[in-house]
Amino acid sequence: MKKIPLSPFHYFMIGIISLGILSVVWQHSMNGIPIAITMILMGALLLLVLMDQELVVTKVDEEHQRQVENQVEASLANLLNKIPIGILKLSEDSGEIDWYNPYAELIFVGEDGVLDLKLVKSVLEAAQKDQGHYVTLGERTYAVHLDQSGNMVYFFDASNEYNATEELATSRPVIGAISLDNYDDFREGLSDSEISTTNSFIADFVSRFAEEYQMFYRRVDADRYYLFTDYTVLNQLMTDKFAIIDVFRNEAKEKKLPLTLSMGFAFGDGDHAAIGKTALENLNLALVRGGDQAVVRENRENKNPIYFGGGSVSAVKRTRTRTRAMMTAISDKIRSADQVFIVGHRNLDLDALGASIGMQKFAENLTDQSYAVYDPEHMSADIQRAISSLQEEERTKLLTLDEAMPRVTRQSLLIMVDHSKISLTLSEAFYQEFDQTIVIDHHRRDENFPENAVITYIESGASSACELVTELIQFQNAKSNRLSKIQASILMAGIMLDTKNFSVQVTNRTFDVASYLRSRGSDSTLIKEIMANDFEEYRRVNELILQGQRLASTIVLAVAPEENYYSTIELSKAADTILNMSGIEATFVVSYLDAETVGISARSRSRINVQRIMEEMGGGGHFNLAAAQLRNVDLSRVTARLKDVIINETQEKETQA
Repeated sequence: MKKIPLSPFHYFMIGIISLGILSVVWQHSMNGIPIAITMILMGALLLLVLMDQELVVTKVDEEHQRQVENQVEASLANLLNKIPIGILKLSEDSGEIDWYNPYAELIFVGEDGVLDLKLVKSVLEAAQKDQGHYVTLGERTYAVHLDQSGNMVYFFDASNEYNATEELATSRPVIGAISLDNYDDFREGLSDSEISTTNSFIADFVSRFAEEYQMFYRRVDADRYYLFTDYTVLNQLMTDKFAIIDVFRNEAKEKKLPLTLSMGFAFGDGDHAAIGKTALENLNLALVRGGDQAVVRENRENKNPIYFGGGSVSAVKRTRTRTRAMMTAISDKIRSADQVFIVGHRNLDLDALGASIGMQKFAENLTDQSYAVYDPEHMSADIQRAISSLQEEERTKLLTLDEAMPRVTRQSLLIMVDHSKISLTLSEAFYQEFDQTIVIDHHRRDENFPENAVITYIESGASSACELVTELIQFQNAKSNRLSKIQASILMAGIMLDTKNFSVQVTNRTFDVASYLRSRGSDSTLIKEIMANDFEEYRRVNELILQGQRLASTIVLAVAPEENYYSTIELSKAADTILNMSGIEATFVVSYLDAETVGISARSRSRINVQRIMEEMGGGGHFNLAAAQLRNVDLSRVTARLKDVIINETQEKETQA
């Protein structure tokens, strides 16, 4: 029989009956014992009733709660089956699908009526990597939300929202700037009619380019154009990898015009003035990287530029007017500092050392407190010989890193030569001590550039940093404190190193600088003594060369044994030697530099852009001379990655050809 809970009326009646029984017992017995027994029995009976009622009430509440839960579960199940949201329930142990609602079935079940598990798995993997993931399935786009605590995955139909967002993104304004590389130098010596013909060709090409992509353009100078469009067009250009740059180069070559294009594009939301400024910055970045390329960057903080092109060797773009202006700007900045410290890159070579002592001499003519800084713990044999010669001469102010560090103040100035990446500088801890930096380099500008750079003098068309520094010294024209014989010899040695004895990337400016250094006492005998090969180094370079294997018919890759360490100088000499062999277009030498660092040295002739390959590997350099250093990585993984990048680069080159 089903028990029901008693109401307050029932308890009232029990109380009346209990009082009645006590009254009867009291009237028929004057003895207190029966009355006490009766009260005890009635109290016990009442306690049993109360306890029984508590159980009854609890059971009723539990039954009621179960009924409510069943109703909620039924309503929820009905809702989950009818709601237009795809839901998957995953097993907590295996991650397999335990349950899915009918809407998820509509999304993932194919025409055969079977759930497409491969599609579900790929979508879930993408969702785990990106919480704000969108997936397009068929004609619909879904926002995917992963509830890891409940092992549930939800698919919200966001087609309208996604399309609106995509439309807004593709309609963002884009401003571009086009510049003709080396136009001023090319125009010198041409007649007016030849200049007019060239300008007509350029204007016609830009007009056709703008018409093809439906862009608005304006010519602001003979060698400068501005473009206005939206992100849809820019995205198409990026998809095509700015093939227009190669088209222009080929058309110019057919007309025997040594011209290439550089482009800077920027996009953003609304602020057209800021977008235009970023576009010009991107154009300047393309120019200092050597030209014949495009740089794209969104007008937002912490957005990295994207590079396209760079398929030809850098052209010389600097003029004597620019060099003189740089000399004046650098001089003014040096005068405003209390001390000047000049550093090259880690593992100094002769170009970095020569540029350092050249800039120390330049600064010494302006301030008494200028120093060339070096690291005595990491020096190759030729650097040791050069520094020993300088110390014996006592004409150059040299400091070790340990000596220089405590001297730095907040008014001190750092000059970085032959490099523009913080990760490559002589000491990152030393760099962090400075609020202002000057960069003088001949490599193409890359990421990890100093944020505190107040003056940047990067000329990728120069043969070496020593060439740039010597030109600055020439324009300074200090008659009382000129370069010494040893200083001039080391500067010359730096130029000879990077030009491979005046055979690579040499211009008339290089020979002008060499002539000036010769007039200052540069001694070929001293240079030979400094640059002489050490027998042990020569043996180790040949060990690397013997590791070389053809990656393609014209590409050689040499990978050192994992148990051996080699210096960057040894890697570069091995790469140079292999490149000098017949039929070789590019060489790559890879080795451990120490227990934590893998070094890559890359060289090419004129067809393969090793700078772009090294940038993919985290390094940089020139079109035909580049390198990379990677820390805390495995040599075999670096080699495998390098092979993939080389293959992709050469395949892309073949496709463009």
